[in-house]
Amino acid sequence: MVIIGSLLVMLMLEGMCTAAEPTPGDPLAAEREMPPDTVPPEQPAGPQPLSKARQQLREMDRRLNVLENLMVGRGHGRGVMERGLGWSPEHEERGFALYSNDGRYRLHLNGGIQTQYNAFPRSRSSQDPGTAPDGFEFRRVRPILDFRIANYLRGQIMPDLAPRRRSELYNAFVDWDYYEWARVRIGLFKPALSLEKLQGEFDLIFAERSLVQNFVPFRDFGVQLTGSGFQRHIRYDLGVFNGSPQAIGPANFGAPSTDNNKHLLVRLMATPFLLRGPRALRQLQIGVGVMYGAFSNTAGQQPMLTMGQDRTIFQYRDTVTGDGFHTRVVPQMMWFWGRLGVTSLFVHTWEPKRDMVTGNSAVLQHEAFVVQGQFLLTDDEASYNRVTPKHPFDLTKPGAWGAWELAARYSQQRLDPEVFALNFSDSTQFAQMTKAFSAALNWYLNRELRLQCIWEHSDFKGANSSYSASGTDDVVISRFTILY
Repeated sequence: MVIIGSLLVMLMLEGMCTAAEPTPGDPLAAEREMPPDTVPPEQPAGPQPLSKARQQLREMDRRLNVLENLMVGRGHGRGVMERGLGWSPEHEERGFALYSNDGRYRLHLNGGIQTQYNAFPRSRSSQDPGTAPDGFEFRRVRPILDFRIANYLRGQIMPDLAPRRRSELYNAFVDWDYYEWARVRIGLFKPALSLEKLQGEFDLIFAERSLVQNFVPFRDFGVQLTGSGFQRHIRYDLGVFNGSPQAIGPANFGAPSTDNNKHLLVRLMATPFLLRGPRALRQLQIGVGVMYGAFSNTAGQQPMLTMGQDRTIFQYRDTVTGDGFHTRVVPQMMWFWGRLGVTSLFVHTWEPKRDMVTGNSAVLQHEAFVVQGQFLLTDDEASYNRVTPKHPFDLTKPGAWGAWELAARYSQQRLDPEVFALNFSDSTQFAQMTKAFSAALNWYLNRELRLQCIWEHSDFKGANSSYSASGTDDVVISRFTILY
């Protein structure tokens, strides 16, 4: 704004000087300097004397238009918007964008690509369900289109084109965010139940999320009200969702609802020391989320996967459906201080299920938790989002090695023994208890490029002696991420 103001002052001074000083050969200026009773000399034939003044006015108008466009585009990136095109190309920190001349409309194209190599050090049994061989794969290929309409509406469209499972639409929503204390989102998006699920896929410090992901929704169709108050010490989320047939679990299946049931979500998060108190606790967040809704035509559960998503550890039989209202309670916290970051979640569920063939029914209680920590080896700050190196990788500069990070986590899930006692699942293939450990070394070359090496180890325990799948599982994932 200082630069723009200076330019405006310079233009005004230039115009004043132009008006005050006579232009060489200007007959009007000569006339003004003559005494009142003096007869002006006869003007020679030629161009009209006002033509040059008009040219100067047009030039000043052009310069003011340039300054106006700069002001419209302030905060949107670098460069001057091209007058008269309606839309103009702009460069942002990441991605590319188009803005209308009045600044009310915006399109921003960005995204990311992840490719990885999966290596399995241990031999695998033919009894292990859902396993895959060593090899390269695209984990995510996601172009992201963000848009803003008339200052108050914004939204996002994000497909995933990776052939790992199937190409599909992940996000398609619109936000009304005029008030900080009441922002509305409608469409297909992540319900705000779990801190872990809300974290961006390109920001994960491990290859995939923990075992808690098997019990909370990934994405669903619905509407959600979000806001913050008390000087941003409190945040709330209220939502109503379809409860699509396979919304619960580690993968994205934004399928239409098969019944008239709706699922309600309530979450409350507190940042008690955001503005006052111990400085080390300024980024401490604690809270709890609850989701309540019924499934009737399906079990409402995806196949459960390991943390490396390389093996299926549980799946209901096709004849099992929901038999009433399901409740999910998710206490959660995260804390960041300098190089250190800690995140923890716990989930407990009450799920009425019925076998449509045998008639067996029960209210099953499942639970899972995770504790994870991250530490920056370089002089950088841990973050819930993506780590931004203070010294991006540059061979021409000493000490410019990017950011290096170590991370570890422990996660566990326990299924209700009744799920096998009532034959809701195959006890020979699927585990009643899973314990998992992860370790990761991450190298952030800059904000856009990252290399990761992640080791995932899992131990399985069956419900009875009939369990015949392998008792352990290991996978080493080497991943490269590029953002644009």
